[in-house]
Amino acid sequence: MVPGDAVVLRLDVVMRRVALVGFVVFGGGGIVAVVVALSTPGVSGEVFGLLSVAFAGLILLALRRSASVLTLSASGFSVPGVFDVRWTEVTRLRVWREKRRVGRWMHWWHYRLEWTGSGPEVLLEDGEYAYALGHLGGGARLYAALTLFAPAGVVELAE
Repeated sequence: MVPGDAVVLRLDVVMRRVALVGFVVFGGGGIVAVVVALSTPGVSGEVFGLLSVAFAGLILLALRRSASVLTLSASGFSVPGVFDVRWTEVTRLRVWREKRRVGRWMHWWHYRLEWTGSGPEVLLEDGEYAYALGHLGGGARLYAALTLFAPAGVVELAE
């Protein structure tokens, strides 16, 4: 990508496996805390509190490890080391936004970039290029950056 005029967005790519492992660890820790609290009269909520902190640390570590950077510039957009797409290779770019539920009370916004044209062959799915991004913030910055650098009429928001 061309250095200089570019927008770099930090995207936290959250996989369901990471969330599942976190909830399994949290559930197992909660069961262990209850068993320890019931079997030992002197122990109350300290164990559960420590396991909750450990769970939060696990989730934080998983989010940091899964983070990637999406770079948008006048020449195109890319995730370094994963793909590099030039605007001359794109005939249409659609941004899909949907809410993904994690458990009962948690969710994250899930964005999917889908484009037609030429580009990296490794991302070709059923005749179209697709790359899924889970982003914990709002999608206004992503859509604004795409419309800022893309040629007119290329980007459309599909919800």
